[in-house]
Amino acid sequence: MSRTIASIAVVLVLLGCCIPEHAIAQQTPADSSGRFFDISVVLGISVHSTPSLSNYINALTQPTIDQKVDQFNSAPEFSIVPELQVANEWSVGLEYSLLVKSYSIDSRTSYPHTDISYQVQMPSVLVHYLVFGQGFRLKFGGGIGYHFMKFEQSFPALGVDETFRTNGPGFKLDAVGNTKFDESFYGSIGLDLRWDFLGTLSRGSAASQAARSGPDLPSMTFFNAGVKLGVTFQLL
Repeated sequence: MSRTIASIAVVLVLLGCCIPEHAIAQQTPADSSGRFFDISVVLGISVHSTPSLSNYINALTQPTIDQKVDQFNSAPEFSIVPELQVANEWSVGLEYSLLVKSYSIDSRTSYPHTDISYQVQMPSVLVHYLVFGQGFRLKFGGGIGYHFMKFEQSFPALGVDETFRTNGPGFKLDAVGNTKFDESFYGSIGLDLRWDFLGTLSRGSAASQAARSGPDLPSMTFFNAGVKLGVTFQLL
């Protein structure tokens, strides 16, 4: 998995460094001064690193060897991004992303089966540098936001369900390419890197003894490296 992260990072750098010269040469006032407003709908898959959570799940469930949770896992992410061009070479956007992950684990403890899932809501403000070409445009930049996690664990044999929450700042870097299909419809492909600092999960006063007697709750700081595919609708 570490090689996968390194590969994605290299692609991000190369994409930034290897902008075709003709893309810049073909940039025209019509390309850049129309001041687009668009909405992108995106589905992505990420390499998701949560070392504290992995340790927590393994300590809580004592899984069989084949179900041990690794530090790096894949996780799907869904996004919607309205974005406005504010200058010839700059745009700003407001991204809402939802990352979801779940585990269903057979354990060697007194809890024979454990279900764990979480979702992270990731609203962020984005700023992009724009490069226009014939039939496409490229965006390079990133953003910052304040993100919210809901974490649930269930012990079906005990009839116990528990919910924990945490929140904190998140940052991202990204590179996005849009390919024009017609006057108002584009395909979208992107790469991004995320760092989220959500802090330690907190339990409510009604948390069960099953949770209180388990390992310390984890910090939900995590890193993502993702590939995103989607469509973009240009409204202006």
